Amino acid sequence: MTVELFQNDPYLKACNAVVTSTDEERHCFSVDKTVFYPMGGGQPGDSGSAFYENDEDFGIVDTLRDPDTREIQHFVEQISALPSVGDRLYIELDWERRYRHMRVHSCLHLLCAIIPGRVTGGQVYDGRGRVDFDLSDKLDKQQLTHSLNIMIVQDASRSNLEISYDELMENTELLESLTVPPPKVEGAIRLVHFDGVDIQPCGGTHVSNTNEIGFVNVVKIENKGKHNRRISIVLDDSD
Repeated sequence: MTVELFQNDPYLKACNAVVTSTDEERHCFSVDKTVFYPMGGGQPGDSGSAFYENDEDFGIVDTLRDPDTREIQHFVEQISALPSVGDRLYIELDWERRYRHMRVHSCLHLLCAIIPGRVTGGQVYDGRGRVDFDLSDKLDKQQLTHSLNIMIVQDASRSNLEISYDELMENTELLESLTVPPPKVEGAIRLVHFDGVDIQPCGGTHVSNTNEIGFVNVVKIENKGKHNRRISIVLDDSD
């Protein structure tokens, strides 16, 4: 199985890797270790570049986890030839894109801490994101924006914890989502904890401190059903 370096250090931007398998039909390959996050939990798969030892390079356009083997697969541009099993590569993230994913994903966790309703869906995009809540109450965009930014500047640090499935079932208040099963890392369930702010199961990549999120804006609140409110946020990178 691929060693998932992003699990312990989401700030790693590149690594050396050896190709372990290829799929000509799907135009993708797997490696012995990777910094590329595969699409899952509402977070997009990473993109970037791969370099051979002779510095020849090609693009990686997406990263997915095979539903059967659970291997992480790196998808290559159709104009590029696949590497061969045994090839040594240097693979490098589109870091700016990944970092925006991390900031948005962490912000959505803070939003979950503010809204008194269970999550029914969510999605991270490049520089923006949204969460759907099982909620009928009316919400105010300006008030939510203010509350989020106050929470962001609290300088709360992030840590990853682990919990067993049985322990999680004894602490069901940790289950924010009604639709996404909790992620497992080597048999345990990973909890993402922002100190004094929020703790919930998640397998995605996150910033180390809420201050890294930067200012955000709540740009839209939509009714998606009698008991469903969709809240959309964007990163405010105007400076």
